Amino acid sequence: MGTFFVEVTLASPRQPERKEQLKLVVDTVSTYTWVSATFLHALGVQPMARRRVLTIEGRSVERPGAEVLITLEGRTLHTVCLFGEGGDLEMLGAYTLEGFGLAVDPVQRRLVPAILYGA
Repeated sequence: MGTFFVEVTLASPRQPERKEQLKLVVDTVSTYTWVSATFLHALGVQPMARRRVLTIEGRSVERPGAEVLITLEGRTLHTVCLFGEGGDLEMLGAYTLEGFGLAVDPVQRRLVPAILYGA
């Protein structure tokens, strides 16, 4: 899949008036959305849990996580976001994409409505 970026707006659920825009690489292999800890702390987002994940390099790492408000394509939802450290990519992960009902069009390098399956 080709790499592309999307512009999002992030905010703390506790302080939704404090929001900032940033560009994230779309990564459907990553379960979670990752944003630098510095950026999240500046918004007033505080870690609430820790998640163990396997990196693309095959390393098992643990990162703090929190719920954030994310605005994507004009809609705002809650999602889980991990606090990135130095060297971590900032990315929009599959958990967030599924929450928005979006999929990736790898040819056009854009997000499209997903076909979602129920029971």
